[in-house]
Amino acid sequence: MNTSVAAVVVLFKPDLIVLDRLLLSIYEQVQLVYIIDNTPGSNIEDYAGRFDDRKLFYKSLHDNYGIARAHNVGAQLAESEGYSHVLLLDQDSELLPGTVQTLLAEEKKLLDKGVKVGAIGPVFVDEKTGDAAPILRPSFFGTKKIDIDLSSKLPVLSNYIIASGSLIRVSVFKVVGLMQEDLFIDWVDIEWGERASSVGYGSYLTPFVTMRHSIGDEFVTLMGKRITLHSDFRNYFIVRNAAYLAIWSKARIQTRLEFARKVPYYIICYTLCSKRRFYSAKLLCQALYDGVAKNMFKGRF
Repeated sequence: MNTSVAAVVVLFKPDLIVLDRLLLSIYEQVQLVYIIDNTPGSNIEDYAGRFDDRKLFYKSLHDNYGIARAHNVGAQLAESEGYSHVLLLDQDSELLPGTVQTLLAEEKKLLDKGVKVGAIGPVFVDEKTGDAAPILRPSFFGTKKIDIDLSSKLPVLSNYIIASGSLIRVSVFKVVGLMQEDLFIDWVDIEWGERASSVGYGSYLTPFVTMRHSIGDEFVTLMGKRITLHSDFRNYFIVRNAAYLAIWSKARIQTRLEFARKVPYYIICYTLCSKRRFYSAKLLCQALYDGVAKNMFKGRF
């Protein structure tokens, strides 16, 4: 099978300087870049000729349909054009030189051993803290975080990996399915990774390459733990989707228990950290109700 990689970059009101940095970092590493724009009312004229290039394909969705829908649009375009892989990327990511080549080589190592690979990605490094993301494994009452072995000669299995930077064979989507669009934004990669695992496809991180990325608007320390802060709009989806996945998903029981444990924690912490505590508490309680009741709509606020 010929190997060809199409990147899928999702936009939402992008910082154009940061976006240019991303596109420059991936331009020579992939065969095509699908730019899927979730910015309401957007069109290619908004970007002053930035995407007038044979390797950059721009498509506006004209509204914010969420990251899952955008990933699916890109994956379907890649399949229709015969690409073997998609590389999922957020607009504020940046790849080191040789990342895609390394991911392909590491994936091949596993495939040659008969391993069913769902997704493979670089070790994620938070550019705000410098912390490397751990691998995630099931524990008796939830999910256990384990520091990744950076000396490993093979990619390391994790329950799931962060979507941005992940390389996925288009053929895998035919077995696992696409991203769950009604989740809109949060926990989309976790749900897909768990679903892939349920049919025997693992998610892997390779220590041979890292990717720097930014999560959230800011963070605070509360009760000895670092809390990543988002807007109230984003917190709604974090709580709603966690409640929904805890009850209704087909994820392994440990992951569902982890979500169930986190829901009250998120409601309390986000409310305490909010500048509008009453509004936040009301919104997050609504999010809990909507997740339990399977009210998976975009939102009403």
